[in-house]
Amino acid sequence: MTIGLYQVDGKYPNLALMHLGEWLRELGEAVERIGALEQVMCGTVYASKVFTASEAGYVREDAIRGGTGWADWRDLPSLPAEAEHSYPAYDLWGCDYAMGFLTRGCIRHCPFCFVPEKEGMIRHNSHLSEWWRGQKQIRLLDANLTASQDAIGYLGELAASMARVDFSQGLDARLVTPEFCEALRAVRKWGRVHTAWDWPGGEAEIMPGLRMLRDALPKGQLTAYVLIGYASTPEEDLYRVIRLEEEGIESFVMPFNKTDAYQKRFARWVNMKAIFKTVQWKDYNK
Repeated sequence: MTIGLYQVDGKYPNLALMHLGEWLRELGEAVERIGALEQVMCGTVYASKVFTASEAGYVREDAIRGGTGWADWRDLPSLPAEAEHSYPAYDLWGCDYAMGFLTRGCIRHCPFCFVPEKEGMIRHNSHLSEWWRGQKQIRLLDANLTASQDAIGYLGELAASMARVDFSQGLDARLVTPEFCEALRAVRKWGRVHTAWDWPGGEAEIMPGLRMLRDALPKGQLTAYVLIGYASTPEEDLYRVIRLEEEGIESFVMPFNKTDAYQKRFARWVNMKAIFKTVQWKDYNK
C-alpha cells in the first residue's frame, strides 16, 4: 500500500518529509504527500509537526511522528542518515526551489530555542550539491551559518551557484567580520537578510556587526528580529527598536507570548511600518 507523508503545519514544504519521501522511493516504495483525511487510505503514515503552538488536528494513532512540534519530540525517531542525505522529493510538494542545510547546530544556548538541544554544536551537514541541482532559488535553513569556521567557503559556494539565496534563519551579528560581509555581498539575495537582537543587553557586542551587515547590503535589505516578552521589559523593548531605527535597520518584533495584550500591541505597532514611522509608542499605546 501507499506510504503517506503528512505535513501537519508550517508554511514551507517540509524538508524532512521530502528527504524521507525520496529515500523511500529509492527503496521501491510508493509514496504520496497526503492531507489529514487521506491518512485512512495509506498503509503507513509519517506525520511531521514543526511548531508547538500549532494544532495537530487529526493524526492517525499509528502514524510515525517526527518534529519538534510534538510535546514528546525528544522520544521520537530521527531521520535515518541515508534519508537525511537523499535528494529531497521536491516534486511531491510542487516545490520549484531548493532548500536544505549546509551546517547543523549552533554555538549559542538560547533557552527559548530547540536547536542546541536537538542539533548540538555547529558542524558541517551537507554539500550544496546534495540538495541543489540548478534551481534558480535556494532557501538556506542553517540555524547559525555565521558560527561555522567554513562560513566564508559556504558563501562562496552559494555565490558560485548564481541562485538567489534566502538566509531564512538569520545571521549572527556578533560573529560578523568584514571578510564575511565581503563574501555575503557576492551572494545573490532572495528577499531580505535577517539578523536578531534578542537580548536587551549586549549592545556593544552586537552593534558593530549590525552596522557591518547594514553597510554591506543594499539599503533596506537588512531586518533585525527583536524578541520581546521573554527576558525584557517594555522599556528595553522600546529602546531596541528605536536604536535600530536610528541606525537605519528595520526591526521586526517577535512576541514570545502571542496572546499577551502588551506584546501583541507592541508588535503590531512596530511591524506596521506606516504606523511605526508616524506615530510614537506613547501615543499608539493610549
